[in-house]
Amino acid sequence: MFHGDGNAHTVVSPAFETPVEFSSLVLSVNYHTKTNGWLFSEVQVCQDGVWSKFFKLALYSPKVSHSFDAQEDEAGFVAVDLLRLKKPAQAYRFRLTLHGDMDVPCVFVCITDSNAVYDECAAILPSGSRRVAVKPLSQMRLDVSPTDQLRLCSPTSLAMALNALGVEEDPLQTAAGVYDDRARIYGNWTLNTAYASRRGCPACVTRFHNLAQLDEFVNKDCLVLATIAYKKGELTGAAVAKTPGHLVLICGWENGKIRVADPASELKKDVVRFYDAAEFARAWLMRKRGAAYLVRRS
Repeated sequence: MFHGDGNAHTVVSPAFETPVEFSSLVLSVNYHTKTNGWLFSEVQVCQDGVWSKFFKLALYSPKVSHSFDAQEDEAGFVAVDLLRLKKPAQAYRFRLTLHGDMDVPCVFVCITDSNAVYDECAAILPSGSRRVAVKPLSQMRLDVSPTDQLRLCSPTSLAMALNALGVEEDPLQTAAGVYDDRARIYGNWTLNTAYASRRGCPACVTRFHNLAQLDEFVNKDCLVLATIAYKKGELTGAAVAKTPGHLVLICGWENGKIRVADPASELKKDVVRFYDAAEFARAWLMRKRGAAYLVRRS
């Protein structure tokens, strides 16, 4: 745990060698502050024995949080919340600058295996069935403009997860808390997980490799928010016909189908729905490399 002391100070992690080479990295920070402490995160990577510069990732605080403008060099570039590399890396280290009474209980680093290949067996669901109770919320029914309704899948899904984990949450409250005022988006992955932690639910960005892993992470004390992408006709019964990126809450499975709370549903009664497991696996595990928010009950 890192503690602020009222003045800004910086801590640098040891270098972490990874078991596989990686092509991208996401750093999640869980934090708490009683006042208005702030935190600035950076990361650098080692590629074939050469360390990159430190890339700026995010500024976190209860009042203003944001990513940074585009950064690119021969090592890679930052795409809002994701460091993408131009060649594989074998190690990383992170740097945090803290100010005020900022406490950082956990830092999570999620890497993407540069050699990973999607396998159709990844679509096999856990045995049996499971249903986690979820209060349905539709982003299309929020009291905002139609344009903003289309942008609020991430905070709406996160609000459903927090409510299911015992934290009373309104989706517009969540939206205000996760807004990236530099990128002007609500779907910055690390700001969403940081907000969940500040609301009392530890959270991080991670990647899943197969649907069978859901057996461990979808229950009354833990939920998974998956980012999916698909073309028209690729996800039968989808709330939206096609999307380059959309967040849904996974809340169970049965009879060969995945049970989700899809906030893009026009009506609340249709939010909780079932998608074919193989189609969903392709939309999530293949198209989005299994990227997800993992949110736990405190």
